[in-house]
Amino acid sequence: MFHDDRTWCVRPEGTPEAVALLVTRRTWPPCTAFAVGGYLFLNDSLPEDGSTDYAVVKRPTGPGGRFVQVASLTLAFWSYENALDLIRSVLAGDYDAPASAVAVDPHLEPAPAHVARRCPFCS
Repeated sequence: MFHDDRTWCVRPEGTPEAVALLVTRRTWPPCTAFAVGGYLFLNDSLPEDGSTDYAVVKRPTGPGGRFVQVASLTLAFWSYENALDLIRSVLAGDYDAPASAVAVDPHLEPAPAHVARRCPFCS
């Protein structure tokens, strides 16, 4: 993750098809995260550069477990079909290799609290 100090608002759980459509059809605020299966796609973009990068983070699998970043993907430049293939590949565990995975501690916030604090990215 480029932004370990960013707070993300996780959208409700989506299907791979729905998330592929969402990430390829529009630009999202840098505080947006998408949940799919056991993974989070955290918008890890720089607000000013125009590309949309996502840190792909595997959720903890048990008590006391850690979030693990397994990939960093620039999905905005992909077609819907290519993004869907990448998301399905992530869900299949193709990016879970221990050599490339790193423990992270993302700051996640439920939507009501995120909106209430008037996030500078989505206001």
